[in-house]
Amino acid sequence: MRTNSVMKQAEVKNDMVNRPRAEMRLMTELLSFVLFFCQNAVAEDWPTRLHDMHRSGITSESLTLPLTERWTYDTPRRPAPAWTESPAGHDYYHSYYDLKPRQNFDFAFDVAVAGGFVYFGSSKSGTINCLDATTGERVWTFFTEGPVRFSPTVANGRVYAGSDDGYVYCLDALDGSLIWSEQVGGEDMIWSNGQMSSVWPVHGSVLVDGSDIFWAAGLFPKEGMYLCKRNAADGNGGWTATPMLPPQGYLLATASKLFVPSGKTYPTIYNRTNGSYAGNVQVDTRDGGCWALLTRDESQFWTGPSVDNQVRQFSAQTGTYVAAVRGANYLIADDTYAYCCTDTHISKIQRNDCSIVWSLDYAYPYAIIKAGTTLFAGGNGEIAALRSTMRGKATQGDGMRIWTAPVKGKAYGLAVANGALYVSTDTGIIYCFSATVRL
Repeated sequence: MRTNSVMKQAEVKNDMVNRPRAEMRLMTELLSFVLFFCQNAVAEDWPTRLHDMHRSGITSESLTLPLTERWTYDTPRRPAPAWTESPAGHDYYHSYYDLKPRQNFDFAFDVAVAGGFVYFGSSKSGTINCLDATTGERVWTFFTEGPVRFSPTVANGRVYAGSDDGYVYCLDALDGSLIWSEQVGGEDMIWSNGQMSSVWPVHGSVLVDGSDIFWAAGLFPKEGMYLCKRNAADGNGGWTATPMLPPQGYLLATASKLFVPSGKTYPTIYNRTNGSYAGNVQVDTRDGGCWALLTRDESQFWTGPSVDNQVRQFSAQTGTYVAAVRGANYLIADDTYAYCCTDTHISKIQRNDCSIVWSLDYAYPYAIIKAGTTLFAGGNGEIAALRSTMRGKATQGDGMRIWTAPVKGKAYGLAVANGALYVSTDTGIIYCFSATVRL
């Protein structure tokens, strides 16, 4: 059950240096606790993968550096990705080389953070979990009948997640009790990567926008595939449609459209009102990947990496191809700039003309987000903070690495919420970093 934490206020007196050591330790802990929640003028939740339904990876919240490791939660079992085979090294027929995995949506236990709690799903134990954001202690666990591969979404005091058992679950965010669930396919199960899975697993993540919830299920066209909209409060109403391609990845949305990644092929677009097909975005039929984002002004849609290892930009209104960044793994975009990470570089790009502002030799290829004016990037065994821009324009020192910290494994998941940085790695460990307390 949930345990409520009561924030205590500490009065720091001038004679602190004369206090007994035990009292000093208590005061330090209390100050750390207050700072954890109150260090920022603006604190935000991170209620879903990459922050919002655009998957922007951007929050207005700023963290005070340096950060120190506050707690770690070491899950007893490492992530068990749905797709374990490596891609062919090269496609000689089409002259594509050094091919990368593109169905990598579940390499770590990505978190959602809201209301002082951290939520994540486990692809190994088939659970939806809640941790106390202050201490990292487990608050509750809900068991499904299959792997949970995508980060939960938190909205209106509820936690939503899909499972390979074919169900979408709506849980009470405080105690994990079941509010409603739905399985749109049948009861048939198959053996997949050492675990049981529905023939209609939820590989199109849950997306919640206001009173609406969307998700997609099914991988095999002959068995049936489903794209669903329901009322988020009770799971009723809405519609069920048939997607054109197998859904795999985190869904995105504007006020009128749904964008559905499709794994190794191109994303498809649907009307929110009735689920009807509204087109696609592609240059090559093997464009896409499981990653995608919409810019905050909803003018641009990015997806990748494609089969030729490019992240491509399209018009979100027309689906017209605009530009590409070769070698990029992930990209985020604010109102003026885009920031991308490759295997060996992090780059800042001017959005209006695609010119490179800077490109530096930093090997943080697995994740990138932006909090205030700071970029956070995930690498192998290390995470880093970089200065993105000051006072809204490019200045000397842009791109400077201003903080690093070691982690175990590859950092595929990053989130910033309520004064802390959360890191998820492919070892199954979740880290929480917050500002250092200095007396």
